[in-house]
Amino acid sequence: MGNSFSFYFTEYDLDHVIRYCDGKFSRSEVLMLYKRFRELDKGHKGYISSDELLNVPELSLNPLAKRMAHLFENVNFNDFVATLANFSDRSTQDEKLRFMFAMHDTDGDNYISKEDLDHTVRTLCGSNLTEAEVASIVKKVMMEVVPKNSSKDVISFEDFQSFFCGMNVDPKLNVKVPEF
Repeated sequence: MGNSFSFYFTEYDLDHVIRYCDGKFSRSEVLMLYKRFRELDKGHKGYISSDELLNVPELSLNPLAKRMAHLFENVNFNDFVATLANFSDRSTQDEKLRFMFAMHDTDGDNYISKEDLDHTVRTLCGSNLTEAEVASIVKKVMMEVVPKNSSKDVISFEDFQSFFCGMNVDPKLNVKVPEF
């Protein structure tokens, strides 16, 4: 199986994970992520529960933490790295946009509906906005993102992508993994 690393992580495993995440992380970064994964996986079950993920201080402060935890819920190490690869500086803008889209598509139907937006706005703002203010924000987003000549009342990924065309979302969605 090759040279062994701590926690029984072999060269073969390392090469497999690097391929699995399309090379978005270096060998050293994958080893650091493995160390962090093992720290999060309190029961050494081979996957991370949403409760374990919500114990990460940096994540727990984020208003979308529960939504993020849902996307990461019960992921094994390969899927953990593949999901985090969306935040790599080696990921494309399109990959980052797909992740952002998934964060807003709360019902998982591959569209962002008014209900999805309402849920996201309420999650981000809590009870700081009135019903009318939430409805106004949702209406404005729909008007901005859905093409003018469209009769749709949902946002497709293509609409989402077109809206962000020309904007650089990369720096806002990058996570730097320390070297091992």
